[in-house]
Amino acid sequence: MKIAVFGGAGLAGSAFVEHALRQGHGVRALVRESTSVPPGLATAEVVRGDALDASAVAETISGCDVVVSSLGGFRGPESLDAGTANIIDAMRRQGLRRLVVLQGFHVSFEGDPENFAKRIVKLYLRLRCRPLLPHSAALGRLLRETDDIEWTLVRVPPIVDAPFTGRAELGRFALGPLSKVTVGDTAATLLDFATSTASVHDAPMLVTGRR
Repeated sequence: MKIAVFGGAGLAGSAFVEHALRQGHGVRALVRESTSVPPGLATAEVVRGDALDASAVAETISGCDVVVSSLGGFRGPESLDAGTANIIDAMRRQGLRRLVVLQGFHVSFEGDPENFAKRIVKLYLRLRCRPLLPHSAALGRLLRETDDIEWTLVRVPPIVDAPFTGRAELGRFALGPLSKVTVGDTAATLLDFATSTASVHDAPMLVTGRR
């Protein structure tokens, strides 16, 4: 399988690329010109550019079978919705169907438990990067309004740089700032979704359990 990856230079994205390559998949990753290519991407195809550039996005997904995105964050919140919109448009033009998106659990969906700890997280994000929450909300709306792409949104608490544990749990949880998921569990789960049609048009949360 050939996988197009956006956000592959970040902690979760680079771990996913390494895991996918070890499992025998091909990877093409879009990396900004100003960003160093992580060692884990050494054997992947790298396209230099930005997800806000529709032509760079189209080049990245050309000839691929599935798209995985971990765009966004404090340094580029606008890529959450605008970058994802470019990805979806390019997928439609090229006939790709499967999209797996990684984002924080602060992106709200119907049926989520509301708890005080989640409100604390949202307050922190608002203070740390004011544009992040509105762009995150726009991403959620964009996906909910997209019914011709088989998307899955994997929502996570803070990711810690630790290996696969086998204790990953998927569902709807009352998460907070003390909740964690390892980067190894995240990478493995993203690949599981990328190579299947599980949880299409759904937004499960992922957390590393304590058991």
